Amino acid sequence: MRIERFEFSVDSVEIVPDGWRLEGEPGYHPRHWARPGERFRLACEEHGRRQRDVELVVVDLTESYAIVSGTGGDLLQPDDIVSGERSVADLAETRRTPAEAAAHLAEILDLPPLADSAGNGKDWSAVETELGVTLPGDYKTFIDAYGPGSVDDHVHVCAPDAAEEWADLVGHNSYAHECVGPEFFGRGNWRRDWHLGDASHWNPDREDIPSWFEPGDDLISWGHTGNGDFLFWHIKPGTAPDNWPVMLKEEGPLWEQYGAGFATALADLLTGDIQSEYLSRWLGGPHSYGR
Repeated sequence: MRIERFEFSVDSVEIVPDGWRLEGEPGYHPRHWARPGERFRLACEEHGRRQRDVELVVVDLTESYAIVSGTGGDLLQPDDIVSGERSVADLAETRRTPAEAAAHLAEILDLPPLADSAGNGKDWSAVETELGVTLPGDYKTFIDAYGPGSVDDHVHVCAPDAAEEWADLVGHNSYAHECVGPEFFGRGNWRRDWHLGDASHWNPDREDIPSWFEPGDDLISWGHTGNGDFLFWHIKPGTAPDNWPVMLKEEGPLWEQYGAGFATALADLLTGDIQSEYLSRWLGGPHSYGR
């Protein structure tokens, strides 16, 4: 079993018979919304400030309001976030080849089948030489067929030699390194020949170094969001490119890791199999991909 979180952002509170009506919006993917009978047990302000215990039973919940009963509704204020948790079964692992993973993502995005969309394929040798790695097969298969684009108008997927500045893989990766590098190494200490994920060079006073980074690791950014978040492959020495997991660096200091590669991570975020603090609320559908 695993723990799944649900929450609701409060814009206003109105007393109704036997409870309260909360205007606002639920967090995360629609699959993760609170269900009737479940309980919000914590209220707080943004970033977890001013936490309060509540016991609010969900009577009804939509994309714009929640009806709750119980205790603690009188403590709520606009801009509060109420949250709870549920236990859910672990997901059954489905192993797909890189081509199958790319095809599965394309199906969720309602794109033409890979067999109908595949062109002659890019010559990936130049960009792989420039980046110093062989890129994952699922990513190359997807880009060969569909090119760069935006998932649900929020996650922007880059590709080599894209005409648009926001979509060029090498240019974006350089920009991501310039943004994140000083935060890791300390301003004035970063050298471009240092691998971004290599914890051995990081500022020793940095408090937010995730425990999963180790000396010798590297990061390559393949995408970004409209909120200023970066999506990376986490490259570990000796790990095959098709096994590089995706992780997100939000605009602030925090990270998420998804334990899956490019196509599987995106597909699971779109279906709600992966719950993200930063992406799930933007990827609830209808799903699309395009420039």
